[in-house]
Amino acid sequence: MLAPVISILNMKGGVGKTTTSAHVMRVLYQRLQKKVLLVDLDAQYNLTQSVITQSKYDEVIEEGNTVMSCFEPLPSQDFFKVKKSDQPPPKAADVATVLRGIGKGKKARIDLLAGSFELVKYSMIDSASQLKSAGSYFKRFISQARKDYDLIVLDCNPSSSFVTKCALENSTSVLSPVKLDKFSVLGVGLVDQLFDHLGLSPDHMILINGVQRHDPASPVEVELRAHEKFGPKVLVNRLVQSKHLTADPSYTGFATDRGGPYSGVLKTEIGKIVSEISNRVWGN
Repeated sequence: MLAPVISILNMKGGVGKTTTSAHVMRVLYQRLQKKVLLVDLDAQYNLTQSVITQSKYDEVIEEGNTVMSCFEPLPSQDFFKVKKSDQPPPKAADVATVLRGIGKGKKARIDLLAGSFELVKYSMIDSASQLKSAGSYFKRFISQARKDYDLIVLDCNPSSSFVTKCALENSTSVLSPVKLDKFSVLGVGLVDQLFDHLGLSPDHMILINGVQRHDPASPVEVELRAHEKFGPKVLVNRLVQSKHLTADPSYTGFATDRGGPYSGVLKTEIGKIVSEISNRVWGN
């Protein structure tokens, strides 16, 4: 059975996309004992910066093991041209960085295919045939990764770009983090519009993010949950606001690994979100 592919996407930035990709999926891999691949498809590569150090990232760049390797053979010397090849893409495990592992041989683990600013090149190219080549290469890469992993997670840029299109065309599900303001809720609606334009119908999940632990549902949340179209897509459990989830320049890694007050509570709460995602994705 091929692994499911989840794109993390909202058409508005600052809604907790990276938080969801990193910290929710870290708990998922551990609790469900899954082999998870995180793919950083944002040219700002915030996900990558959140979970690996600069020195480690420098090693990754030196080895050429970035997300660019799933769009075209590397090295590519031309910023305005896609390098084509009939050779198969590399296996994800050969270019990804192992972040955490459990058991002998790390059968359950979470890997990262590090992001790269070089992704912006696909916004500079206007040749349909070249972009088609990159899209086909990416599809082959993901198809192989689905045989080697239990779950693929694509952390997307909040835009309707070529890279986002590639992600959605290869996804079985989309998870949209949303903060309870009209702009991020609007962003979720734009994601649905993008599905329509691309002729796609992935399972769409919505995760409310950034609320206080004991706050009652706000009018915006009540309206969202009652919405005829979006209500059924909203997960029951919410991702609460926590200092552990706030970016800290002095710390690189997963939020639930930091320890400290309420870290255990946070892990338990994220575990409930993981259970919902698991039920939607695997039916268990």
